[in-house]
Amino acid sequence: MRPVVAPLALAAVILAAAPASAAMLGDSSLSYHAWRTVTVDGRQYSGPAYHEKGHERHEQDLLGMRGVFLLDDVTAQGILVLPAVKTEVDFPLPALLAELDAPDLTRHPDGTEEIAGLATTKYRIDHIAKDGSRADGYLWITRAGVLAKLDVAVTRAHGGRPMKIAMELSHVEPGPVDPALFQVPKDYSHLPADALGTFLGSAPAK
Repeated sequence: MRPVVAPLALAAVILAAAPASAAMLGDSSLSYHAWRTVTVDGRQYSGPAYHEKGHERHEQDLLGMRGVFLLDDVTAQGILVLPAVKTEVDFPLPALLAELDAPDLTRHPDGTEEIAGLATTKYRIDHIAKDGSRADGYLWITRAGVLAKLDVAVTRAHGGRPMKIAMELSHVEPGPVDPALFQVPKDYSHLPADALGTFLGSAPAK
């Protein structure tokens, strides 16, 4: 059996900045904190986001608990941190995230637009990952590499109905970010990826 990652979790890792070692899209050299709103199939999730090169932190409400999604270039995987129960769950990144440095993602500029006070270029994307998953839609990226907005339909490798995912930053404040925000406290319990569905309300698949 393997876990079926809930839409919010899948959206979180797809929309997060990727490891710096792969020089992926959204891994800006600009450190900042912002307010981040993600909409998954019409359901909205909002929370603070923190970024420094190679590291991302996104906070969301998960089933009444605060959940923290971390990505960094050391683990090359996602970590869900649940402070209320002092637990962290590691999970592998999906293929779409691993390919966010693909040249075709920024090959088709479609004008410029200001997002959250940031000058961005809008790009039309239609990318199929090696595992067969697909992202079709638009990205808005600043010259410094900040992924300020995204609006895509994601079709997972096994097919099915496309998942509509949108993300937009607001209240972007450039400046240093405390490195401790990207670390899991040492006294937290560790659970494997199979436990992810338990915390995100998704069922295991056979």
